[in-house]
Amino acid sequence: MRAHGDHHQNVEQRRAGRVSVRPADPARSVSTPPSASVGSAPVAVRPLPRPAGNAAVPPMGTSGAIIGPAVERVEDGAVGGHGGISNRACGRIKEKPTNHVEREFYAELRAGEHPDLDGVAPHSHTARQVTAMDGHQGAGDDSTHVYVDNLTFGMNRPTILDIKVGASTASWHELLRSMSKAAALAKKLRMKATDRLTGSASRGYRAVGSSGLTGGRLATGRRTPRIVRDFAREPGVAEAMLPQLIRVREAARASGLAFVGASVLIAVDEAPPEGRPVPSVKVGLIDFAHTFGPRSAGAKRVEKYRERFDQGMDRLIADVRAAGAAGPAQPGAGAARREPTGAGGR
Repeated sequence: MRAHGDHHQNVEQRRAGRVSVRPADPARSVSTPPSASVGSAPVAVRPLPRPAGNAAVPPMGTSGAIIGPAVERVEDGAVGGHGGISNRACGRIKEKPTNHVEREFYAELRAGEHPDLDGVAPHSHTARQVTAMDGHQGAGDDSTHVYVDNLTFGMNRPTILDIKVGASTASWHELLRSMSKAAALAKKLRMKATDRLTGSASRGYRAVGSSGLTGGRLATGRRTPRIVRDFAREPGVAEAMLPQLIRVREAARASGLAFVGASVLIAVDEAPPEGRPVPSVKVGLIDFAHTFGPRSAGAKRVEKYRERFDQGMDRLIADVRAAGAAGPAQPGAGAARREPTGAGGR
């Protein structure tokens, strides 16, 4: 990735002649799903009844595990896991404040760079394009925010799983690009401890968010094997997830980039509209605030983190495949396996 500054402007100028702003469609809303997007696959998940009114009752999966409706904390995580995220264009787009590394990365994608990530990374828009869609100015602009497609748009009851991939989720070199040396050192030490305590360092990935989960980051990370197993054992989910996870792995390999702290987001719609096909599973690669390539780091450093990401994806794919082969748990077993969470999980 190139240094932030003039390059960002050049990227947008190069793209200006060939970007067409898609007009807002008043008929489209979150309750009227669009046609299946790239990366979606039909999955035979039994539709679940919606609770009456606005009762916050977590639905039960077919295995009996409490998987719950998507909560705002998890949906925020769907585009990077930071605060200040807003819905735009009737929920089609997430407006996310982020650092210059991620802003420039999405500008490069819009300009046609990193084509291997097409259909894997979310489609993004400029602030002006989003304003043309919904008529609002929003909280910032292209110098402070990114505007990315919401993976769960069109889903009535999305169940979300956010997996941070890689044995190490922080790079000293990359942290220095967006913060002071003291702040980078503090974050590096904190993330190194988190990677060890949550199992990322040995497993190669960890869950950082999932619909219906409670407890802190450490508690969620420690429960990763069971979280992934219960999620993937729902009928048909593993079969739909696997080809998309493999596609993410192959796209990341081909891109030549190092993904540090990036996440794989998995969304399942448990309540498709009446008369529509069975629910869909969508998988995407998100959170590029610490992504870099050989233009900003040496080839040896890039290869080190590429290998860690690749190994984490291999392990995740193997675990999902094993969960799918095991089949659904007996009704009630998932709920019985849930561990209590307490203040010590943070």
